[in-house]
Amino acid sequence: MSGSYYIALSGLNAAQSGLDVVSQNISNASTPGYVRERLNLSNLVAPTTGAGEGVMTQSISLVSSAFLTNSLNSTSAQQGYATSLSQVLSTAQSFLNEPSSSGISTQLANFWSAFDGVANSPTQLAPRQQLVSQAQNLAQTFNQLAQNYVDLFNSTVASVGTKLQSVNSMLSQVATLNTQIVAAGPASSNTLVDQRNQLVGDLATSIGATVQNQPNGSVNLLVGGVMLVQDGVSSTLSVSSPTAPPVPTTSSVTVISSQGGVSVPLTQGTVGGLLQTLNFSLPEYSTSLDKVAASLASTVNNQLSAGSSYPNNGSTPQSGVPMFVFGGSGSTGALNLQINPTIVSDPYSIAAAGNPPQGNADGSNAQAMAELGTLSSGPDALYRAMVGGIGLDVSNSNSLLSSAQVAYQNSYQQFQSVSGVNTNQQLVDMLNYQQGYQAAAKVISTVSSSIQSLMQAV
Repeated sequence: MSGSYYIALSGLNAAQSGLDVVSQNISNASTPGYVRERLNLSNLVAPTTGAGEGVMTQSISLVSSAFLTNSLNSTSAQQGYATSLSQVLSTAQSFLNEPSSSGISTQLANFWSAFDGVANSPTQLAPRQQLVSQAQNLAQTFNQLAQNYVDLFNSTVASVGTKLQSVNSMLSQVATLNTQIVAAGPASSNTLVDQRNQLVGDLATSIGATVQNQPNGSVNLLVGGVMLVQDGVSSTLSVSSPTAPPVPTTSSVTVISSQGGVSVPLTQGTVGGLLQTLNFSLPEYSTSLDKVAASLASTVNNQLSAGSSYPNNGSTPQSGVPMFVFGGSGSTGALNLQINPTIVSDPYSIAAAGNPPQGNADGSNAQAMAELGTLSSGPDALYRAMVGGIGLDVSNSNSLLSSAQVAYQNSYQQFQSVSGVNTNQQLVDMLNYQQGYQAAAKVISTVSSSIQSLMQAV
């Protein structure tokens, strides 16, 4: 009879453990990073007789797939990369403000058209003042657009620094959890492993970290072959960048690891997307804008130098002076594009006449200036190519983001199908454990009644 007691008691304990596991799963059905737990039971058999001696709770394991977990982390890294890339490029495109009445395309058209006004009335001050005003507006728009790219570059560098602070905290936490998991052993570390899995997933999203599982239960984290977490030791990451303006034209923004001071090749995750814009996209856009500004200045100034002006609307012709100059550091960049103060103070310094001049009523050179906007390799064409290139980059980044989101959702669903909590299935398991508990209790009650009947019979 005592054997039956112990067999029923083992069943009672196993059912209780099962109810505890089900309760844990249902309670954490919506907990980020939680991996479903499973009760593992084993049959107890007497070593000498082979008779059954009940059931034993062998372990409570996490239901996971290394393949699906790695796939989820990989697609999460791709989604993080595409998201940050799309956001920065879309911001860069929004600065162009194209098409609009205030964009550079329209201002260039108005600028060339203003030369027509001068050509038609070269002795009148108003058309020349209008031309100077259009030129000033155009230069200021170039300045502002260039400054916007400088500000976007600096703010993106700051974003990398902020994200790395969060990354460093997570790396440290993973190292601490490694130590705790190894000390607790596999039988008591499920909650700690869940916490670590959540951090590892976040690190995959942020920097594209990959995992090496170790036999002792700890994990190593790497990015591009650089070890960031090994057992209980973690690295600290920092961003190294030159100061803009101007926007650097080389791949000069890097992430440095405190372990050996090596550069970490971040090409995935949110930070990887930001580095892509800092080292390639934004420098390319700034360089393209500088080329447009330089082309505008050289195209206009060269044509003006081929004409003649009549300063103060006088009768003595003089050689044409440049309209556009570069201030600041002297760089021919869009940030420093300015109007020649001589032309601002005396619009009659604009070389509207030809060479040789036909008097101050000659507007032949101004008419030639008005046609410069149609040049196949002039500033208008360069600017259209720049706008088209940025638009294509944004379109490609949006397509990349869409495909990355689909890939992540597919990986997430596959992961959840194995490791996620299905509450309907848990309710079925709960009923099974409840019935098992009741049956074991019934066995104990029956055995107890039998013993009492035998004692009464004696």
